[in-house]
Amino acid sequence: MGIFNEFNKKEKPIFTGLKFGFGSGPTGAGPGAPSGTASGGVVSAGLSPGDGYTYHYFKSPGGSFTVSGASMVVEMLVVAGGGGGGSRVGGGGGAGGIAAAGIAAPMTVPVGTHTVTVGAGGPKEDSSNPTYGHRGDDSSFGSSPNPFYVLAKGGGGGCGEPPSNPYNRTPGGSGGGGEYNYHSGTSTQPTQNPGKPWVTNYGTNGGGGTNAPTHNSGGGGGAGGAGGSGTASPDSRGAAGASQDFPQFPVPKYMPAPDPYRPGINPLPGIAYGGGGGAGDYPPNPSNEPSILPQNMPASATNGGGGVGGPPGNYGNGTPGIDGLGGGGGGGTGESPGPVGGDGGDGIVVIRYQP
Repeated sequence: MGIFNEFNKKEKPIFTGLKFGFGSGPTGAGPGAPSGTASGGVVSAGLSPGDGYTYHYFKSPGGSFTVSGASMVVEMLVVAGGGGGGSRVGGGGGAGGIAAAGIAAPMTVPVGTHTVTVGAGGPKEDSSNPTYGHRGDDSSFGSSPNPFYVLAKGGGGGCGEPPSNPYNRTPGGSGGGGEYNYHSGTSTQPTQNPGKPWVTNYGTNGGGGTNAPTHNSGGGGGAGGAGGSGTASPDSRGAAGASQDFPQFPVPKYMPAPDPYRPGINPLPGIAYGGGGGAGDYPPNPSNEPSILPQNMPASATNGGGGVGGPPGNYGNGTPGIDGLGGGGGGGTGESPGPVGGDGGDGIVVIRYQP
């Protein structure tokens, strides 16, 4: 879906949550409540065109967000690290889970210093022992059991060959894609942040694989859509799971170019996060390329940063997910000598408020 379509959508009425007791008091500010000041992370304000918000963003491994003077009403995007892609006919890595807070209903952060953790992307497996991609690390704001604690789970690693355990590392914020003969990963992000209606969770399952007549693995789950499964007819590897748009957190309003955390291959602007990783296949089939789709073209800001599966018609490694977007790594294409998957992209935490 296009960026400008998202900006032109009519906003839904804001749910205050007063019935549940979080619209005022320790987890919500009432009308006319004083607003404090904040520090921490990289601060961006007044970027052209301005939108009246101040943004703080945190790179891996994180830092602290300090509120002084009075509590603050905030909106927050918490993105976990994406999972690494699988090796040797590898499934795509799952995108890091995403938790969006303070958008569906108000969220207030109290005075004090609050820990911000930003998960790193899961690494690919060592090329000398190719198998599963590793799970991404979690991202979070605050600490449990504080009521304003927000958690996003790292993306599941893509399956790979040889599989010593078909379920190893594949569940995650979004699930990793299944290797051609084994199960895909399931999403764990929707089960996070229970009892907090001001938090909306995003994460989906990875796709499964098939082994006849050729070997086609599954795509990694994305924040906005599940990974596709490999199929025998048509002979097709699984497509990467789609990303999710967050028009409240647009680049470059909070991250002006250039910033090495989002490398030069990542075009600006962008509002999409959490793209799944594309799958691998064997034997490499030049026409077998549903992983090269709009949601998983070479990793970019417009598709949530998911890596592409190994090259069409050739043996090769999957490409990595993009840092700052939590994209899953692409799976390797081919068998011996062992093409490997791509690393998952690091996550990010972005906080914005109106001074």
